[in-house]
Amino acid sequence: MKKKSIRIPNTYKYISAFITFRCPWNCSYCLNDFDEKFKRKTKELTGDGWIKSLNWIISRPEVPITFTGGEPFVHSDLIKIIKNLRSDLNIDILTTLGKNQDYLERFIKEIDPERIKRNTDYPSIRLSYHPEKMLEGEELIAETKRMQDLGFNVGIYGIKYPSPEQLQANTQMQFRCLNNKIDYREKDFIGRYEGKDDLGRPFQITHGNFSIYPGCSFQKETKSCSCKTSELLISPDGGVYRCHRDLYAQENSIGSILDPEFEIQDIFRYCNQYGHCHPCDTKVTTNYKQEVIGHTSVEIKNVKEK
Repeated sequence: MKKKSIRIPNTYKYISAFITFRCPWNCSYCLNDFDEKFKRKTKELTGDGWIKSLNWIISRPEVPITFTGGEPFVHSDLIKIIKNLRSDLNIDILTTLGKNQDYLERFIKEIDPERIKRNTDYPSIRLSYHPEKMLEGEELIAETKRMQDLGFNVGIYGIKYPSPEQLQANTQMQFRCLNNKIDYREKDFIGRYEGKDDLGRPFQITHGNFSIYPGCSFQKETKSCSCKTSELLISPDGGVYRCHRDLYAQENSIGSILDPEFEIQDIFRYCNQYGHCHPCDTKVTTNYKQEVIGHTSVEIKNVKEK
């Protein structure tokens, strides 16, 4: 059966291909593990599976396919996937570059920098800096500088995790990037941070702006609601999910990217997990142009007690 095209609705702002959930770093504040149901070892599509299914997508120039994870450089077919995507499909990559130096060398040698470059105000390849695991990030700086000199559109992003150690490391990284003429930016930490004040008293602070949907996350009890997404979220096995909470828990799949009959339905769906929403879906954030306009990834209505 010939596959119909998967056309991205005009209301959709993002396409995430989570080609793997595996990651060599396992940072303590990883948002993937938000609800403690996350499992890194899940079934993964082969490169051929990703190539076949992603090439069915009809998107817009400003909505690229973003390869993420986990760590996308852990997937042995990342290079093959990129080389075999239709040329009209733009590409972004969210990565730490992993730990496989041989594979990185192959990537640099085989991928044309122009293939992952488009007219945007931010880098197409965004490298995450995690001082908890990468310490001062000297290797990350060196590889970023090398890729940049070779023509890749690349930059480094720190996470404003509010521990004193990480904030200090981010500040130092900012100056290292400035000295090396590397684009450095920071992303807000979203989640709950626990620490102690200068008198040793424990405290807990929720980070992130959730003002549009109060009580949507970090709650003990849940409510029902109707929810509509503006993102195509594809899990490592090809499953499609309505939100990050369901994606990471691998629950309530709404279809498979491999299904010849799959179509995106731009509709509200019933949900009984309001209160356990993933912060990535409900935080007030920037849009795909990184403009602050009060954007959230989902639209929620009809919140009710169960």
